[in-house]
Amino acid sequence: MKNLLLIIIAALLLLSCQTNPPATPDVTINEYGTIKIISNVGDAQIFLDGNNTGKVTPDTIKTTVGNHTIELRKDAYDITNQSVNVIKNSTVEISFNLYAADKIVLIEDFANVSCVPCVTSNKILEQLTNHTFGRNKLVSIKFPTNFPSPVDPFYLANGPDCNSRMGYYSIILAPTNIINGKLKPIPSDSNDVKAKVISELAKIPQFKIHVQSNINANNFIIEISVEVKDLTNLDFSKLVLHTVVTETNIEFATPPGSNGETKFYDVMRKMLPDNQGESLASINQTGTYTFQRQIPINQNWVQSNLNTVVFIQNKETKEIYQAGSTF
Repeated sequence: MKNLLLIIIAALLLLSCQTNPPATPDVTINEYGTIKIISNVGDAQIFLDGNNTGKVTPDTIKTTVGNHTIELRKDAYDITNQSVNVIKNSTVEISFNLYAADKIVLIEDFANVSCVPCVTSNKILEQLTNHTFGRNKLVSIKFPTNFPSPVDPFYLANGPDCNSRMGYYSIILAPTNIINGKLKPIPSDSNDVKAKVISELAKIPQFKIHVQSNINANNFIIEISVEVKDLTNLDFSKLVLHTVVTETNIEFATPPGSNGETKFYDVMRKMLPDNQGESLASINQTGTYTFQRQIPINQNWVQSNLNTVVFIQNKETKEIYQAGSTF
């Protein structure tokens, strides 16, 4: 019994001398990369995953590898964001285009149903207005020309307004695009057209235009509200308000011209009150001004396809300051 007790005591002493290795704490080892952020308009605040970094564009920030969201904010501009995948020990560059809030750009397109290059130009404009930018940022008006074909049905439907606009810009080629009255991109180059639109969208507008339309009996009635936000460097004696009724999604069973097109968008039907527009010379202070237009609906127009585009233009410099539409 005594020997058994000694054995038990010895075993306990031996076990008490054994030690377990210390527990290793869980340590997260972060890996980092950097993001270089640039924008077409500088000094935009940079947010990383919803948190203000305290930095403004252009700048570079360091963060953990993986997916992140970069958001840019700047007064008077729309908030914009992008997702980015950060790579270990590497720099990823992302570029932003900031658009001024409420800014709407206008493209005037001079084309003809027998103009072969117009096919490409028309596809570009349809893509940009309806998809790339959306109608809340970019609208278009197609002014038919009488060349190369003098019997373009859209031109024949309203030659005087077409001639007035062609003469104003000295149009001699189809297609010709005019952006905000002054920029002429290469119509067949989508990147050139897009870049020029972006450059105009970056400009803070001095006006905001709201347009509504309704049909009463056989009359197309248009209500326009123009908010003058900033008078800086504006000579209202040189400004005119143009109102243009357009028809879109016009389809033919067979091509009306020789270029093969059967569907047409944003075709000018009538300029109101006429092709000279309405003078804004009476405006001399900020505030909201209202205008009304009315026109009988032509029997050849599809009522559901009618829209109105309104824009303010300097009749001397040709610059268009702002547009609005019923789209």
